[in-house]
Amino acid sequence: MRFNPFKKEKDPFAHDLSGLVRTSYRPKKQKPWLLRHRWVAVTLAVFVLLMSLIGYGIYRFYKFQGEIQEDIPNVVEAEEAQPFNVLLVGSDSRDGLTEDEQLELGADEVAGQRADTLILAHIDPGTNKIIMVQFPRDLYVPLSTGESNKINAALLGGKGEMVKTITDLTGLEINNYAQVNIAGFRDIVDAIGGVDLCITEPIPFDSQTGIEVTQEEIDESPLIHFDGERALRFVRARKVFAGGDFDRIRNQQRFLSAAINKVTSIGTIFSPTKITRLMSAAGKNLRVDKNTTVGELVSIGKRFRNFDPKNYEAYTAPNFGIGNNEAGSVVLPDMATMEVMFEQIARNESPLEADGLVPPDVDMPSIKVGVYNGTFEEGVAAEAKEELEAATQVPSGTVTVAEIANADRIGYRNTIIRYDGSVEGAREKAEVIAQAVPNAEVKEGKLTGDVDVALIVGKEGVEFTKLVQIVPIDIPEPGEVPQACR
Repeated sequence: MRFNPFKKEKDPFAHDLSGLVRTSYRPKKQKPWLLRHRWVAVTLAVFVLLMSLIGYGIYRFYKFQGEIQEDIPNVVEAEEAQPFNVLLVGSDSRDGLTEDEQLELGADEVAGQRADTLILAHIDPGTNKIIMVQFPRDLYVPLSTGESNKINAALLGGKGEMVKTITDLTGLEINNYAQVNIAGFRDIVDAIGGVDLCITEPIPFDSQTGIEVTQEEIDESPLIHFDGERALRFVRARKVFAGGDFDRIRNQQRFLSAAINKVTSIGTIFSPTKITRLMSAAGKNLRVDKNTTVGELVSIGKRFRNFDPKNYEAYTAPNFGIGNNEAGSVVLPDMATMEVMFEQIARNESPLEADGLVPPDVDMPSIKVGVYNGTFEEGVAAEAKEELEAATQVPSGTVTVAEIANADRIGYRNTIIRYDGSVEGAREKAEVIAQAVPNAEVKEGKLTGDVDVALIVGKEGVEFTKLVQIVPIDIPEPGEVPQACR
């Protein structure tokens, strides 16, 4: 064998690969596991997005709650699952309104703030029973400061002073407090897209607030749409209505019902745009106490959504109507009736279930009474007339004393209440008078003169007891919509 100097000697330690087939295969680089399972990736992306939205929602929720909550003195936290009292205040503060807007809305600039609307709601979470009492803004009552003034002036001393005034007046603890000003009311109504309200009679132009609903508008559709500005004009108007502040209270009750129904409707709750606008408007203009969370506020609102007469009662704080004193034109309070009303509410009972009430349908001025002296003593009938009128003074008025004279004879021992049994309704009227004169004996007999009931004062004297009449605000049955608005 020839020696070849260029031939490379075989490495005795190398592996023998001669038996393997050569190939161009190169192993592929694998994709991440998540990319090989796209459904997992999509699910993860949706989860991350959902958690981000929830996180943002929670952030917005607590940020909003922090914006509207504040420390309000004299508010007492209620025990869980027990009846509680909510004070709802509509402030006449002009914050948020320009000078032009104040002029347009008939809201001239005022110093400080007063309560334009004042509502106390007693809520029983166990039965969903609601008792609402609305206070006329000019109700003349003792304030927490010790002086007496219109109740709306209590807010000048701050929210805590308003709470204490209501607590002192009613004997009820306030567990939740919510207040909105004029601009806030307007903006909140606009945020939910306005409110539709059934108006069947035209409202003449009110030079103070600018509200007007024409007959032509009603003829086109009695379901009138109120945007924020028009709604504010409507709930503030009083001089254009025959009942003044009392008609305004009824209008506020009607609008409150419609507005809460709209706020808690599916169309609002599931509308991100409306919710965002609502939170923005409320954040600037709504204030609640530290005990009231946003969740509780929504829960309270839902309870007001359907004003079912079986579970809902509404009242105006008992009063004797309009009078005048050092505070100007005021609403005179009926303190005796107010005491009975709030004692009932404190017991979680309907005011209409109180003992000894004059039925709410009794029109006291329609009862004509003759007061007669059955004794030898002069002036007895005249004195009894004054006391009878004071004792029968109720929200509907007092009795009409049609005659003051001597009785058919002298020498009556006992005091007698006499009625003509042949006259329809005479006995019922006599029984009302008997409630005011508990020591009198009720008898049937003939009457002279144009009277329904005769009160004959005997020598044993006459005793009087103050009558109490509580008149609820009429609440329509659920679904009871005027034919024109169906």
